[in-house]
Amino acid sequence: MNKYKFLLLISLSFSTFVFGQKKVGDVKKGQASYYANKFHGKKTANGERFNMYAFTCAHRELPFDTYLKVTNLKNNNWVVVRVNDRGPFKAHRIIDLSKAAAAKIDMVKDGIGDVSIEVLYINGQGTKVKEGTTGVTGDVIPKNKYVKETPKKDPPKTESKPKGEFAAPGTYSIWGTPKNIKNGYGVQMASYTDVKKAISNGKKANKKGLSSIFIQAGWSNDKKVYRLIYGDLTEADARNKVAKVRGKGYKGAFVKKHL
Repeated sequence: MNKYKFLLLISLSFSTFVFGQKKVGDVKKGQASYYANKFHGKKTANGERFNMYAFTCAHRELPFDTYLKVTNLKNNNWVVVRVNDRGPFKAHRIIDLSKAAAAKIDMVKDGIGDVSIEVLYINGQGTKVKEGTTGVTGDVIPKNKYVKETPKKDPPKTESKPKGEFAAPGTYSIWGTPKNIKNGYGVQMASYTDVKKAISNGKKANKKGLSSIFIQAGWSNDKKVYRLIYGDLTEADARNKVAKVRGKGYKGAFVKKHL
């Protein structure tokens, strides 16, 4: 075999491996593993917090929110999972399951297993099936396990972005710089739906002698909120600082954990 034919075969093999699943019904076989305690609570590639008790998975290239039916070929047990992370990062493995998903197909003891993964829903096409739905090869998925999709509403009109991003959930300086929090807690002074107001009031708090002010971008009742937080403190120190913050005029101040 000459080198050009060899390179062509390698290219085709790589293309099949990477782009093997594009539409509903596509099936791929390979090795699966799972991840658990070490990553529990850490951010996944799509911004969610990894929950080893939820029914999610990591996949190298399938779009986030793709729904997959993963079957353990050793016992024919299957579980439905949703893609919310990237991985696995070891050769010959095609998917990383949450610990709960691995447990549903009796894969925890083995650690890794041969599986087939079938695309149920991808890029708005197909049927979303409730995460964690299980069965054995040959079982029909009950209709009551299908997830009802609600029409997406047009996003609300937003004002021009202030200085800094404040886009992803997390803790920022009042200038919009992401901050690496060391101690984990602070004292929440106020909360706003307008980031400009949060920035303005953060600057006012500086002038009152509260020098370590942060803005925590997050969500509350499906609305983006910007929490004004004083300090990067231990939980005990934060409790001790509540009186100081209230004394500066923030009567409703309370201990708040940083994101």
